[in-house]
Amino acid sequence: MATEKYENWKVIAACQLNTSATKAWELVGGFYNLDQWHPDITKSEVQDEQSEDSDIVRKLTIPGQSFNWEQLVFLDNENMRYKYKWHKGEWGEMVQKYHSQIQIIETIKDKQCSVQWSSSFYYYEDGLTQFYHNGFENLIKMFGGKLINN
Repeated sequence: MATEKYENWKVIAACQLNTSATKAWELVGGFYNLDQWHPDITKSEVQDEQSEDSDIVRKLTIPGQSFNWEQLVFLDNENMRYKYKWHKGEWGEMVQKYHSQIQIIETIKDKQCSVQWSSSFYYYEDGLTQFYHNGFENLIKMFGGKLINN
């Protein structure tokens, strides 16, 4: 890996779900719910020793990796989006400057929505598109729908 050239990446992935935006947001919009819909995450939990005054951080368990922590940066329930960034853990020491956003947009009232997951990071390869697709494929199994432009 020492010979690999790091570069800045921007990844945008999207899917269409056959459910209301509200119903999708109830699942996807919960910062600690990632393990409930993404098959690569076996556990998502509140960081140990978190208080009301501290940053909102989730601890992720991914098989074959050490723990990783992500910090919620912005939450907008009304517009169904949140932003987060890498907080600590081995993954983010390799995939540097990781910032991400998830947003749900209603496309047909009470019937259909799109989910957009985007990120920017510094790494030697695209380290996220397949991860995003794995999550979307599971959401599509749950609600019906399809990947968009991917």
